[in-house]
Amino acid sequence: MICAHSQRATTYDIHSGLPHWVVSGIVQDRHGFIWVSTWNGLCRYDGYEFRQIKARPGDGTHISSEVIRRMELDGRGNIVCRTTGGSFMFDTREYRLYDVARHVPPSIDSQEGLQFTDSEGNRWLIERYGMTKTVSERCPASLVSGTENVQAKAFMRDNRQRWWLATKEDETVRIYDRSNRLIGYVGGDGHIHKEKTRFGYRAYCLMQTRGGDVWVGCKPGALLRLRPVSDNEFEVKRINSRLCDVIYHIVEDRDGRLWLASFGGGIQCVPEPSSANPKPVGFSGGGENIAHDKVRRLLVTLGGNLVCATTNGLVVGRIDRQNIGKTTFRRLTRDGEREESLCNNAVMDVVQDGKGRIFIATENHGIDMIDEAALMTQEPSFTNFNSANSSLTSDACLAMTVKDSSRIFVVCADRVMEFEPDSDHTVTYARSFWNDRCHFSEERPLCLYDGSWIFGLEQGAYVATCRSMEARNVTPPLRLTCLSVNGKLPDLGVCARDTIVIDTDERNFSLSFAALCYNDNSEICYRSRIGDVTWSVADKQRTLTFYDMQPGEYVLEIQSTDRYGRWTDNNIKVVIVVKYHWYETLWARITLWLFIAGVIAAVIYTMFYIRTLSRQRRELLDKYMSLLDSGKTEETVPDEQRMDSLPGNLSESDRKFLQRVEAYIEENIGNSEANIDDMAAFAASSRSTLNRKLRSLVGITAAQLLIDARMRQAARMLSRPADGVRPNISDIAYKCGYADTRYFSRCFKKKYGVAPSEYSC
Repeated sequence: MICAHSQRATTYDIHSGLPHWVVSGIVQDRHGFIWVSTWNGLCRYDGYEFRQIKARPGDGTHISSEVIRRMELDGRGNIVCRTTGGSFMFDTREYRLYDVARHVPPSIDSQEGLQFTDSEGNRWLIERYGMTKTVSERCPASLVSGTENVQAKAFMRDNRQRWWLATKEDETVRIYDRSNRLIGYVGGDGHIHKEKTRFGYRAYCLMQTRGGDVWVGCKPGALLRLRPVSDNEFEVKRINSRLCDVIYHIVEDRDGRLWLASFGGGIQCVPEPSSANPKPVGFSGGGENIAHDKVRRLLVTLGGNLVCATTNGLVVGRIDRQNIGKTTFRRLTRDGEREESLCNNAVMDVVQDGKGRIFIATENHGIDMIDEAALMTQEPSFTNFNSANSSLTSDACLAMTVKDSSRIFVVCADRVMEFEPDSDHTVTYARSFWNDRCHFSEERPLCLYDGSWIFGLEQGAYVATCRSMEARNVTPPLRLTCLSVNGKLPDLGVCARDTIVIDTDERNFSLSFAALCYNDNSEICYRSRIGDVTWSVADKQRTLTFYDMQPGEYVLEIQSTDRYGRWTDNNIKVVIVVKYHWYETLWARITLWLFIAGVIAAVIYTMFYIRTLSRQRRELLDKYMSLLDSGKTEETVPDEQRMDSLPGNLSESDRKFLQRVEAYIEENIGNSEANIDDMAAFAASSRSTLNRKLRSLVGITAAQLLIDARMRQAARMLSRPADGVRPNISDIAYKCGYADTRYFSRCFKKKYGVAPSEYSC
């Protein structure tokens, strides 16, 4: 194995964000930030961008110049700067500038050539026009010696505790022992050679049967069987196939038959692979046209079914163990009308874990998962995992293999993901874990005898040990870098606080953060959550924007990966307190609810009061009209005695007022010339006062009262005819004060609903 080492230099100048090309000093503070002093003030570097710190009007300092000649850290971790006009200090806790009066080193005009080494071991060198960072990089994964710049195409472990490696461009097949030492190269003659020897074919897949034969599928077309003759020799037999001999994958079922995934010839089967002249047979698929399918991978499930990954969906077969020719196949493809259908037709690989779950890797839409029993139903429902709805960081899947009972390796175009579907947890091994270019082949990772894993790349075969995959040697500190509110200066001091207070006019704001990694931060991903909810989808965005935050207290948690793409325990939690407007406080809400309750109570009280008052007026009106009726009888009753029948809550003045109105109506009920003005004069009041008091006491006006009295008298006369003879309508109208009989009839019908001639008591 070869460990990959490289040195990489990066130059920073005014085009990179430095405020000036003259750099006078570099230091690293207690939080992990890199500080650079220039001839245009201080600036802070977080691995992504430079942020300038300058004196501002009204900040309480007397800094006359920000041409910094020299910079150093004092005993408390603050930054002391020597300028042309004196010195000042930047407090890294409060993020404020202060005047200082203390001895500092003498001014030095040039710091060119000054070196600084940060906490990760990177070297920073001040140069004439800026500065240069030199990184000594070591990738955790190790390159298999001899596979440089050739594509690793196939892996296999045999029954002699050896493992095989086939590479594409040099057309070789290597064999290694259990200690990962190279044994030799398999030649086209079947011998194992010590020196590098071409196999003669580009092997795309390797597998060994339970009987010990090694089968090799090649492209360009060849299907080979290598039968062991001795430890160092094989009998090589080329299997002739009339269907297609471009074989991408070979699997063995429980009955010892071989199933072949051909690229262009569909699915093939070798019923007797150990015979002298084995012959592959093909399948038409019955109702499905699978004879010319391009098949990439095969899976013989725990239940004995066959699942095939093709370029046109998933093909599922029920193997007939008695008669292979009767095996039936069914194609499953994406259905845009069903959310639970297969997510993509370009299927790259299919595997099954120990729990019976089947995972389907697609070329550009992540992974589908389904139980075997559900897969065999008429309309199976898949669960999809992709970078938008899960912790996966890529959708471009090439191959998979089961790592253990709960995790699977997913090989993508530029990374490997270790995915745990039960908890939706993903560890990503990104480009910097492997090499600078990092393009993976379609081969499944293979676990070697020492517990390490081998992965196929187009730049060679790489081995990752359990230690290199699990160890977190360097955990980058995660820091808040800036709080931005519209209309206000950016707050860089947020990194030194664990509580952020948002004022009532600052509810639209953004928080920036960064994992302080100066080696290589290109593959670092971030995720966040508020409270105990599910983590957000991992991405490389370093800013969270909040719109119209509701008042209250929130706990924001942020986490990042390391530079290799693996999640680390560098979580930070920050409390965000959003202040209340006065009308959003608890007391304001209680007051508002009390006010609303008071209004409702007032409305209800008013409604009941009006109803009670109306009822009282109706009762008084009925009794008052009864008094008017009693005044027409022959029985003589004193007025005072008759007025006593009215409600007792009437005042004496109101009783006398109603008595006078009653007297006027009794005297003038048959007078057609009677009017309201005369009634008001008789009652010793004005016209408006008469109407107002009558409305208040009985609910009607004087005119309506007079009309009601006349109508009641007319009704009484109609219901009690003298001597049994019904009086004339004209006579009744005249006696009730109506000169016009027709007008009287209209008023009577309006009052009682019938004409006077039709009225009966």
